[in-house]
Amino acid sequence: MDSETSKPSKYERFRIETKPAPHVYQIPNKFDVSAKKLRLAAMLVHEAFEYKLNKEVVLSRPCIYGVFGGRFGGFKPLKHKCVGCMRCVQEYPHIMAVKQSDEYKTLGDSFWTPEAVFTIWNEASTGKIPVKGMGYKGAFGGEGFDGMWTDMSEIVRPTRDGVYGREYISTCVDIGRKPTRVDFGKIDQSPSSVQVPVPIIFDDLPALEFDVWNAVGKAARKLGTFFVTHDQTRGEDYRERMIPIVDDNSLDETLEKRPSIVEYDGERSDLSEKLSDSLQSSIVIARVPLREESGLVACKLAREGVHGLHLYADYHGQDYSEDPKHISESLKEVHQLLVKEGLRDQVTIIASGGITLAEHVPKAIICGADLVGIDTTVLVALQAEFLGETQKRGTYKLRPRKIDPAWGTQRLVNLFGVWHDQLIEILSAMGMRDVRRLRGDIGRSMMDAELREHSFKGIAWATKN
Repeated sequence: MDSETSKPSKYERFRIETKPAPHVYQIPNKFDVSAKKLRLAAMLVHEAFEYKLNKEVVLSRPCIYGVFGGRFGGFKPLKHKCVGCMRCVQEYPHIMAVKQSDEYKTLGDSFWTPEAVFTIWNEASTGKIPVKGMGYKGAFGGEGFDGMWTDMSEIVRPTRDGVYGREYISTCVDIGRKPTRVDFGKIDQSPSSVQVPVPIIFDDLPALEFDVWNAVGKAARKLGTFFVTHDQTRGEDYRERMIPIVDDNSLDETLEKRPSIVEYDGERSDLSEKLSDSLQSSIVIARVPLREESGLVACKLAREGVHGLHLYADYHGQDYSEDPKHISESLKEVHQLLVKEGLRDQVTIIASGGITLAEHVPKAIICGADLVGIDTTVLVALQAEFLGETQKRGTYKLRPRKIDPAWGTQRLVNLFGVWHDQLIEILSAMGMRDVRRLRGDIGRSMMDAELREHSFKGIAWATKN
């Protein structure tokens, strides 16, 4: 037997290597720690006499995180180290007080909560899954993705086996049209699907600084994913990872560069014909805003032969209907109509808008997406400054700061690494070995609104959102 063919193929498990990328710009303290100084001084004097000036006892600190480890102890706490465990308050309620800081409460906007902003900052900074040791104390239902619960029936298994490599769980997805038949006359021209190792891409963000786009391009190359952009000059150095959005002004340049994947406005049928005729080896994706008629538009485009659909909502996850709905509802409607018409397996669906936390990725896939695009989350990870509401795509109030592209790249790699690990945990808890099996499997989820309606029908206060 030939020695070359007898060698076993080398298997390399996909893993995103993370490393610390500390905050460059100062972030507000999450908690405000204060002590009643006279009572603290009285307690220290009392303990000094009671323990006969035993320094080891008198100068001990009731905080394992070092909040009172500074030179002045409890008289000047190190507030940035507080994690809100409340141990000091429980042991010395007459002296200590811990509350959320005023600066923390003003973070974000009506959609981006302070907790969500802090979560993204810490994930991008540390590259580690956030762990809340004191347990979750919030509501178990809410709007949008917060009103959707995932099936954890296999949670009795060690869910981090996939994270640590003790079992294989695939997070790869394919972008491109799935052929239903073979046309031997066009077999050399038909575009092949492109595989992405993680079901997340960078969606388009207008008017960004060059340093930010440089970081996005480098991160996309390092992660093996793609970034979407209107301005093809932004990511010229990373063109193999670029998905350009084509219009009349950029059509000639796109036809010349011949990208592997290209997007266009789904309402421009003339562009679709030009791209399909001129870029027969490229994957053509129609970009469609989610509205009331999006399902019918998606079916029409699928029959016309597009390879994929990029369905997007605004940056708060609301669609563009007269009576706006959350992207999770709109996405399910489009997916289910495509299934009903027998067209779903022929196209790839990318969903973007309102994908801001790791848990939103599997939830969007359950609603029918193949993969998701992230937008303002990128800027939050890079410590952009909130100046107001971030809902509208053209006028979002989120100002990028000047950054080092290498630092920005590592922050985005860390964010993807943490989201990838959490996706694997959820799949493991569901007993799944491939993220593609999760697509449209709404039986793997429970909806808070539907459960309330089913359980408390006729009781107004219990069924209202």
